[in-house]
Amino acid sequence: MHWNTFLTIPSPWTAEIMARSGFDSVTIDMQHGLMDFQGAFAMLQAISGTPAKAFVRLPWNDPAVIMHVLDAGASGVICPGLNTRQEVETFVGACRYPPLGYRSYGPIRASLVFGPDYVKESNDKILALPMIETAQAAENLESFLDVPGVSGLFIGPYDLSVSMGLSRLGDIHDPEIQKVIHRVLHACQKTNKLAVIFSANLQYAKELAAMGFDMVCYASDSTLLQEAAKAIDLRR
Repeated sequence: MHWNTFLTIPSPWTAEIMARSGFDSVTIDMQHGLMDFQGAFAMLQAISGTPAKAFVRLPWNDPAVIMHVLDAGASGVICPGLNTRQEVETFVGACRYPPLGYRSYGPIRASLVFGPDYVKESNDKILALPMIETAQAAENLESFLDVPGVSGLFIGPYDLSVSMGLSRLGDIHDPEIQKVIHRVLHACQKTNKLAVIFSANLQYAKELAAMGFDMVCYASDSTLLQEAAKAIDLRR
């Protein structure tokens, strides 16, 4: 079981703090976080000196960005906004060198971080995780796993709730969300792929870990900082 958290603050220092706080990995969130590529690059450098792996959630399914963050040394990428198998093929193809994909050669920092055999080994080691965060993606999730090079599936329960018209956002106990959760778990276990999910609720995160998810992403640096600050009773 692997624990992850999201990084939304554009700072190498906070990235290093979070990466040294006991999480197995951290995810630089370029979709909803406040960093650009230069900020993400500096954060990747800071994380390299810690025990945690560094993943990146992409801003969108853009092959240029995918190749850029992988060349910069990300250990894996999470892609939002995917609804069809064809879109997943575009995403995964950018993550894999030929013959499995169309990633361009140029691991300018990745080869320094992962060693001289990076190009030979990266197709097997770099994680490529499409997100299941829309009703359409949920309908097609089994076909996503048929795409060669897909590492697993990442459920985004908040966007999924919005897409499905549910009133309780991110509620893993909602029957409609439960159906998707169980389908993802079953499909990933059947195909020996990773089942990954996000939750900002600690109790939910623990429940999801107990259900059999391979990786649970809990909260973010911003929310954890805010919660810690609010917990200080300055007027007592």
